[in-house]
Amino acid sequence: MRRILLPFALLACGILLAQNQPPVLSNVEVQRSGDKILTINYDLSDAEGNACTVSLLAGDKGAAALDFNTANATGDLGTSIAPGTGKKITWDFSSHVTFDTTRLRLMLVADDLQPVDIQALVDQVDSVRLVGDLTFLEGVRHRTTGAAHLQETKDFLWFGFLDKALETTGQSFSYGGYSAQNIMGRQPGTSTNGDTYLLGGHFDTVDDAPGADDNGSAVAGMMEAMRILSQYPTKKSIKYIGFDLEEAGLIGSQRYVQEGIKADENLLGTIIFEMIGYYSEAPNSQTLPTGFNLLFPNAYAEVQSQNFKGNFITNVGKQGGSAALMQQYKTNADAFVPALRTINVEAPNAWQSLTPDLGRSDHAPFWVANIPAIMLTDGANFRNPNYHTPNDIVSTIDFTFMSNVVKGAVATLAQLAEVQHADSWWADLDFVNGVQSPVETCRLKLSPNPASGSVLVEWPSCAPQLHRLSLMDAYGRKVRSTAIELGKFSHSIDLSGLANGSYYLRLEGSQGSLVEKLVVD
Repeated sequence: MRRILLPFALLACGILLAQNQPPVLSNVEVQRSGDKILTINYDLSDAEGNACTVSLLAGDKGAAALDFNTANATGDLGTSIAPGTGKKITWDFSSHVTFDTTRLRLMLVADDLQPVDIQALVDQVDSVRLVGDLTFLEGVRHRTTGAAHLQETKDFLWFGFLDKALETTGQSFSYGGYSAQNIMGRQPGTSTNGDTYLLGGHFDTVDDAPGADDNGSAVAGMMEAMRILSQYPTKKSIKYIGFDLEEAGLIGSQRYVQEGIKADENLLGTIIFEMIGYYSEAPNSQTLPTGFNLLFPNAYAEVQSQNFKGNFITNVGKQGGSAALMQQYKTNADAFVPALRTINVEAPNAWQSLTPDLGRSDHAPFWVANIPAIMLTDGANFRNPNYHTPNDIVSTIDFTFMSNVVKGAVATLAQLAEVQHADSWWADLDFVNGVQSPVETCRLKLSPNPASGSVLVEWPSCAPQLHRLSLMDAYGRKVRSTAIELGKFSHSIDLSGLANGSYYLRLEGSQGSLVEKLVVD
């Protein structure tokens, strides 16, 4: 994440494509003149010296669409912008703002219009990283019997999204006294509309299962796909969601579909991971629901052709738009992951009465709302004998198979979201009553950062209700924690004995929390 000091509150995020030497935006600064003029200064480099198309986009902070008209912007934007330093864009934004409370999102995009090697992108999926993540995730993640690890898992998602500079938010709601939360990371697209694709899966377990396959495999797989795709600007937005309370009856995904989709967010398709890690070459290791052979004769014949081995991923869509998305996944998997055997199952429109087993995960609320969605699954209890038992552990997972399923999703989202050979920068700017001086925000200040030995943590007096300071590792595990006295607004933390890497400081209390990334070197 690139943070830039501006004469107003700012959250700045940068996305850098690591392959094929794309252009690089750097030293981006924004200045405001009077009530209506923004000046954006930046440097542009390109290893091959290619001229770039540079675009300025803008919209309301928090909205899905960057739909403000920036056609009146002048300076170093448009086609054939040569690499160099001291680039400048001037934009009169007065027609888009009011000065009582105005929040503006800016995005700068530099694209050299070269093709992206999708196969090279797909090949970045790392099974070793999947093993590490799933090893951490294994353990009961239930609101009553595994509350501590459930919170660690939420932190893992939250910090993982923050680490890749995604727009990170939570959708909170209550369920039987439990404070539930869907954790969301959004990679803003570089087009002006709110077109969005979603990749998700649930992170909770039943009350007595460590949930490696169900559904730790989905969480680890989603985060691996996110780590790769977040390096690449895409024309359409990609949203990653960890759903809460799937095991209680798809509660989290229902809440998201009913209340969490932004008004200007055009959700084009959803990919749900639901148990993607169990694989078997044993004959008759794959069973099927009663009547499957009659409703889905082609899929049945494919399973039968290899003696009912559990050696494939089931790609479940629904008649209509979801069937098209289902076919797009298979087409991309066949092209870029030929080792992955994919069997399509197209549910009928009356799936709730005819094939209820095909609606047992977080894709189902999207189907009910007529939003295209597919479920990728190893078959749950129809293949995995450890389903919903204490035996659902990491040692039963086939990571080659799991990696291939993730590769198929990466290829599909890269194609559908239209990955670019580009660099992008985005920032949220806050104006209050037209004042140009900094707006005080409740956020942590760390000095130094990076740090070694110790770090001083300071926070403004606007957050007196916060009373505990915790240092978390990249997996969301607490490595330091201390109570904070009422009225105190700084604290020094000893970092001795910590390995180098990324950590997160969280100041928390009854009314909320503040989080900031710390690098220990």
